[in-house]
Amino acid sequence: MKYYLKEEFLHDNNVKNAGNKARNDVEVILNKLGYSPLKVLVKDWYQMNVLNAQIHKYRAHSKAFKFLNKNDEIVIQFPLLHHTLFLSNLLRKLKNKGVKVYFLIHDLETLRFVNDKTLPFRMKLRMKLTESDTFRNVTGIIAHNPIMKSVLVDKGVAEDKIVSLGIFDYLIPNFQEKTGLSKNQPIIVAGNLAQEKAGYLYSLPAKPAYNLYGVGFDESRALANETYFGSFLPDELPAALEGGFGLVWDGDSAETCSGVFGEYLRYNNSHKASLYLASGFPLVVWKQSALSHFVLENGCGIAVESLHDLKATIDNLSDTDYQDLLENTKRVGKGIRDGHYLLTALNNLK
Repeated sequence: MKYYLKEEFLHDNNVKNAGNKARNDVEVILNKLGYSPLKVLVKDWYQMNVLNAQIHKYRAHSKAFKFLNKNDEIVIQFPLLHHTLFLSNLLRKLKNKGVKVYFLIHDLETLRFVNDKTLPFRMKLRMKLTESDTFRNVTGIIAHNPIMKSVLVDKGVAEDKIVSLGIFDYLIPNFQEKTGLSKNQPIIVAGNLAQEKAGYLYSLPAKPAYNLYGVGFDESRALANETYFGSFLPDELPAALEGGFGLVWDGDSAETCSGVFGEYLRYNNSHKASLYLASGFPLVVWKQSALSHFVLENGCGIAVESLHDLKATIDNLSDTDYQDLLENTKRVGKGIRDGHYLLTALNNLK
């Protein structure tokens, strides 16, 4: 049997477990591929002390895993929503039972916080130990890209059990293809617009123009070339987006991607890249980001070192160049909307 781990709260399901778009889409795709949900039901452990919460989550996972038998497969989205420090122990038991466990990585804390000087040493040590120990006890791992894969190999994970996703899938109900796009339309920025993640929004050069969608934006500090459209539900957002390119950029500076979130782009695939491509928009990415390799190889966007270079880079594109980017974006976007990238990665794990 093929399963995926579905983590839920026992009570207030809809309130507590609205989940997020990336994880929910994975579950939809896995359902279509014939995987069944293996539910882990937990109480509201946020109200418990640390020890009781850890014990409760361990017992909840242990209870669910008892349903698995030899040669069963289970896909687990990592990190777990209800993470337990005893996960390695649980995975070791599954391994000994002959269950095949596959991880789909959403985030790696050790990479996200690698340069965070404010993080206590004990937390860095905990992340390092729990992640490294955990990865050694699984059958296969789906990493974001070859750069993240190489980091895992450096951490001691066997290279032959890691495959690269390429890019996250992004399902769009009732998709409507965009028409009339041009390179001179505003740049789209969607997602978390808060200062700590997108501080660069308050120091952009005067051109090009930007259309902003999301939460956390301080409208009182908006620049003359920024238009803020508010926030939207994930499935409604694609239809609301207007512009010529979608921007994947994090940090405080328009000069380069900086800080904890900016540096993380060297390793991860931002989910907003999938939103843009699935919606039909070519990307603008940081040249030093892991995602730049995918974008340039697939011809579905442009890469810049600094947002101060963006206007000149766009000006240098001919109309034919931009149409080529659009056509490539349509091809990649269809794959993203169809769940192609997760399906391919799962097949490559076998």
